[in-house]
Amino acid sequence: MSANAAETTTTVRSLRLIAIAAWALAVVAYVVVVTRSGASPLDVLAALLAFLQDHPLGAIAFVIAYMLRPLLLFSASLLTIGAGLLYGPLLGFAVVVVGANTGALLAYALARALGGDLARTALANPRLAGMAERLRAHTFETVLTLRFVFAPYDAVNYLAGALGLRVVPFVLATVIGSLPGTLVFLLFGAGLADLTALDEGGLPSVDPRSLLASAGILVLSLALARWWRRREARRIDAAPPSEDTRDQARD
Repeated sequence: MSANAAETTTTVRSLRLIAIAAWALAVVAYVVVVTRSGASPLDVLAALLAFLQDHPLGAIAFVIAYMLRPLLLFSASLLTIGAGLLYGPLLGFAVVVVGANTGALLAYALARALGGDLARTALANPRLAGMAERLRAHTFETVLTLRFVFAPYDAVNYLAGALGLRVVPFVLATVIGSLPGTLVFLLFGAGLADLTALDEGGLPSVDPRSLLASAGILVLSLALARWWRRREARRIDAAPPSEDTRDQARD
């Protein structure tokens, strides 16, 4: 490696470390502020909804908040409920789909840019490298399965980026696989019909139809997740053994 190339590599690594440190500092600052104020995640959500309720650009601001949500590790489920509560099922669905998938892509890109070196170090192990390669070869199926079984949303985004899973299958699987969970929490939020009750510390009134629809989709999504896990298990059992598996069997 030439001196210029080595210097460039060192500079890039330094910038990555600075970016990671700034990110960690922002998360710590957010946690400290919320903790010292005694606010719960629900309190933060109520304050955000109260701010956006009458804002002329509220829906756009909500999309931006949802997009940036992974940086602070705020609950995606709470924000989705908030979108249903604030905008109803139709506009709320559009807001959540755009914000959630843009945020997932942002988290993926950050993990790929900032966590690539760490991942490459971990993947120096041949067996881990082989497993990561299989995940890349089956990105769509892997991510779709994780979405269907309600794996932690942000963890999947960051892991996919760090491992360098293919971006197009990742996005497609995220869009499709997140729909059941999105509808469950969105309709639950839409069923909480009275936003002003949150500001007063009370419980919102409910719309039974939306809550029943949310419960029905939850049951269907759990059944779908179970069917999909069995399908993937059968596919894996039917697949020919990999070289790593054959080597392990010989050992």
